[in-house]
Amino acid sequence: MNTRHIDPNISFTEFIQTTDRIHHAGIEKFTKTYKLRSHQALISAFFKIINKHNVTALLEIGAFKAEISLRFVTEKSARHAIAVEANPYNFNKFNDSLTNAGVLYHHAAVLDREGPCKLQLRVTDLDDENGYIRGNNSLLKADVRPDTREETVPGTTLDTLVSSYVASNLFPELSVDHPALWIDVEGALDLVIKGGKHTIRNSLMIFAEVETERLWNDQAIFPEIAMQLDKLGFFPYLRDCEYEPEQFNVLFANRELINITLLEEVASEFYTELKAS
Repeated sequence: MNTRHIDPNISFTEFIQTTDRIHHAGIEKFTKTYKLRSHQALISAFFKIINKHNVTALLEIGAFKAEISLRFVTEKSARHAIAVEANPYNFNKFNDSLTNAGVLYHHAAVLDREGPCKLQLRVTDLDDENGYIRGNNSLLKADVRPDTREETVPGTTLDTLVSSYVASNLFPELSVDHPALWIDVEGALDLVIKGGKHTIRNSLMIFAEVETERLWNDQAIFPEIAMQLDKLGFFPYLRDCEYEPEQFNVLFANRELINITLLEEVASEFYTELKAS
């Protein structure tokens, strides 16, 4: 991949082919340590763009401990972060500390409709011991994960959620302060997109976990996600290989709002970092 040139019209097929070549070579040379480094480098790229674009609003969907939101609000003043978590046990454990730190921590599942929905809560022996504190429950069922029970939780769309916080003057207008999005929802990304088109169109970039295999029943995989986001003005920019080959994280950028020169600079730093031993 030519890191001096970012193509806002790149197809997901070309994106995968070119990034595969780079990451597979890195995995072959450095083995598992490369996968972790690629993930940390992608997070670093995400925050570099946030800082250089002076982003003041962030949305973290599938937040668990809301580590990204917490970092965002503590690194610089006058920032606003909404972190949304569906698991009620997670929410009850982390709510007080995150609220005290200035994060708007919200209990709900984010999907394509309003109203109560079913979370597939893992109920292994370890979950029983840990009080069901877990970061990878999903709205979707999975045949390979039979040790679950359904937990009814409040559901909302991304657009409804954001509009309510904007109306309450707790979050800035999207057209004024274009937010960054972090979405990690264990296979249900397409549902978030379907219910958040207005929010997404007005966002600067999206850090999203995607899959190339259907790890959950009826989930959308990366080509389908890329097509959804392409229609909303986004293109795949960088990715890691955290759980190569079936799952990884992609930075999608808004063609109309992002600074391409800045993307080229950050991409060059990203690939240089990955080449280091």
